[in-house]
Amino acid sequence: MPTTIATAPQGDTCTEFRIKVMIFSPESGFKFDVTVQRKCFPTKFIVIFNLFKKTGNEFVQIVGVEFEAEKKEDKKAVETIAATGLNNLQSRAFSKKVFPLVKAGAPEAKVDSEISKAIKL
Repeated sequence: MPTTIATAPQGDTCTEFRIKVMIFSPESGFKFDVTVQRKCFPTKFIVIFNLFKKTGNEFVQIVGVEFEAEKKEDKKAVETIAATGLNNLQSRAFSKKVFPLVKAGAPEAKVDSEISKAIKL
């Protein structure tokens, strides 16, 4: 793979970050975390959903989902989560809607749709 160097447009600054905004145990033997990440040049906002299953005495990651906020309203919602964390409705939506889909191995489009709905609550 060739090396690619990206430079910021003049006067534009961006700081990349990754913030873990929630760790939750929706049922015995499972837990998940939600992380917000910002990448620069071009600026992208990503929500990462990692699902863990308990095996023995430790939790092992079994699924990782990356949701890239492409729509304007999704980007704004992810920016708000990065600043304030998940609110109660968002937390409940990740637990009740996103978790079961990811656990069951639902199609990407369905998971993407539910994450998009959850972040905008």
